[in-house]
Amino acid sequence: MVTLNTLRNKGGVLLAIVIGVALLAFVLGDMLTSGSTLMNSSKMNVGTIDGEKITTQEYAQAIDELTEVQRITTGREGSSEEENEMIRVQAWDLMIRQKALKPNLNAIGLSVSEDEMVELLSGANPSPIIAQMFANPQTGMFDPTQLRQFVANVDQDQTGRMQMFWNYLQNEVSDQSLIFKFKSLIDKAAYVTSLEAEQLASIEGSTYSVNYLVSRYETIADSTVQVSDAELRKYYDAHQGMFKQEDLRDIEYVTFEALPTAEDYAAAEKTVRDLAKDFAAAENVQQFVSMNSQSAFDSRYYKAGEITGDLGTFAFSATPDQLYGPVLNGDQWTMARIADVQTLPDSIRVSNIVIPAAEKAMADSLTTALQNGGDFAAAAREYSADAQSAAQGGDLGMMDPQTLAPQFAEALKGATTGTVKAITTPEATFIVKVTATTGESQKVQLGVINYTVEASEQTRNDVYSQANKFATAAATSGFEKAVTDGALAKRVATVGPNDRTVGGIQQSRELARWAFNGEQGEISDVKEFGNNFVIGTITAIRNKGIAPFEQVKNDVRALVIREKKGEMLAEKMKGATSVAALAGTLGVDTLSNNDINFQGFMAPEVGYDPAFTGGVSGIAQTGTVSKPIIGRIGVYAAEITDKRDTPADQAIEKARLTAEAQQSAFMAAYEAFMQLSDIQDTRYRFY
Repeated sequence: MVTLNTLRNKGGVLLAIVIGVALLAFVLGDMLTSGSTLMNSSKMNVGTIDGEKITTQEYAQAIDELTEVQRITTGREGSSEEENEMIRVQAWDLMIRQKALKPNLNAIGLSVSEDEMVELLSGANPSPIIAQMFANPQTGMFDPTQLRQFVANVDQDQTGRMQMFWNYLQNEVSDQSLIFKFKSLIDKAAYVTSLEAEQLASIEGSTYSVNYLVSRYETIADSTVQVSDAELRKYYDAHQGMFKQEDLRDIEYVTFEALPTAEDYAAAEKTVRDLAKDFAAAENVQQFVSMNSQSAFDSRYYKAGEITGDLGTFAFSATPDQLYGPVLNGDQWTMARIADVQTLPDSIRVSNIVIPAAEKAMADSLTTALQNGGDFAAAAREYSADAQSAAQGGDLGMMDPQTLAPQFAEALKGATTGTVKAITTPEATFIVKVTATTGESQKVQLGVINYTVEASEQTRNDVYSQANKFATAAATSGFEKAVTDGALAKRVATVGPNDRTVGGIQQSRELARWAFNGEQGEISDVKEFGNNFVIGTITAIRNKGIAPFEQVKNDVRALVIREKKGEMLAEKMKGATSVAALAGTLGVDTLSNNDINFQGFMAPEVGYDPAFTGGVSGIAQTGTVSKPIIGRIGVYAAEITDKRDTPADQAIEKARLTAEAQQSAFMAAYEAFMQLSDIQDTRYRFY
């Protein structure tokens, strides 16, 4: 019987393939999550998609639905902040699909018909989502029996959760098919000629031995290069595409970190040593660890060699009443006792029979019969609700017993070949037989207590007072003066509207939200992130689009200065007939390399500079010094001393170029679609 519990066992596959389905992520990266400016949005809207305002309630409902999908697939009620953020991103992507992508694709004639959906859900070649969701775990192949069982059980679920999940799956299947059609349509527009493939195959099939030199830009001081505002403006106007930007905020901030004091270390040591006395006397090691350690009890059994260092030595030499530690390593105290010792196999081979919970009486009688020597394989084929394993006589293959769910691992602990046990869950009885074991050895279960020394409440209050004093001074006399007066280290960061961390500070989403909801020059109050108390100021607001000239003037100046340096250095290289002689004139080293190819991007011994490898490939003949090659690091002169040609397969080259062209065309088409849809993401107001 395929139930929601069965699907939870495939949660890893589902989360990777289905949730949010990331239908465009495989080609679009994080294009969907880029931010944009707030323009005429109501305070209760999280953004606008294709002219339609998205309310907080509508967005929250989408989040709730995806959260329920996650609960179904994982069996967990709670989720981490990282998982919550993933769901929020997926909910936004889903709304873009529903409100912009699908309607516009439908408008140009792309759709998924009812007949197509039947084929995608249950045909000979089902959707990749369905094929992987309902795959036989032994073969990895789609098992239509699983799908039929699941669909048959949907109407029997009184909670409605299976119906909701089935509707979700169908929508994802439909959307994936629609997007594949869109990509297929764009692919047809991408074309590479045989001549293009032939020329590139010829260039890429050549490898060169080269003598070369580089005259670096830093040999000319920036101050000696004169640049006028008119030249800067001219460069900016001619290269505006270089200065496209998303919504960003430049901030400066200072951090006051609450670190444990000597008093905190002393107090922690007293606590740990008192705890060690109780630990040494505890009768139930697992229970004591679970109640007192800052980390969860590790129920795994380890064999010799799997635990390193002094703790590993202790594990296989101590008696159950002995105590390891307490030992301080950095900020963490560690102590341990042996919780249990067992002789266990490294692997076991298991067969199982699944009997639905409603048939408990049959499960009990069948278990008794099998424990008395009944034919397990025959019983599995006849009675098991698990169609995949039933076809194999119940066989599930070899596995590490410690990777099983806790209830199963505990039931099979110490079980020998031939053991038959019944394990009851709310949904079914699992009759399990151990058919083989390998690698039996003595293994130890350790109860380890970890205690991290942390700043006390008094220490945190003292640090907060320092931070608040700075915030008051910054608000009164200015951020820069307060930094100088306090002899503090100022940090800078450029943040996006949906950034979850700033400057590596954990859980600092609120700092990014503040930056996007504030005005330039605004100074924050004290913000607490873990052990860090942060005060920031907004130094620049960068709006989506082409950055204004004044905002990027310094960047333009650096580019123009580099361009002028390139011209100056190139002038000195003109007319050279020998790289060695030119190196002597310029006072630089002559370099050499025997493996230069057009496909490379590195100037050996210099760094990343594609202009160098491209320039070498354009040299007319061996023994001739190239024209000056103006690169990103400096200006090069190169001389080919040997050339080796390796014939390339033009058909393969054409196929590769076509695939690249199709990918590029799809990216360009989708980016154009996104721009036309005028997607304004202002979720930062609320999340």
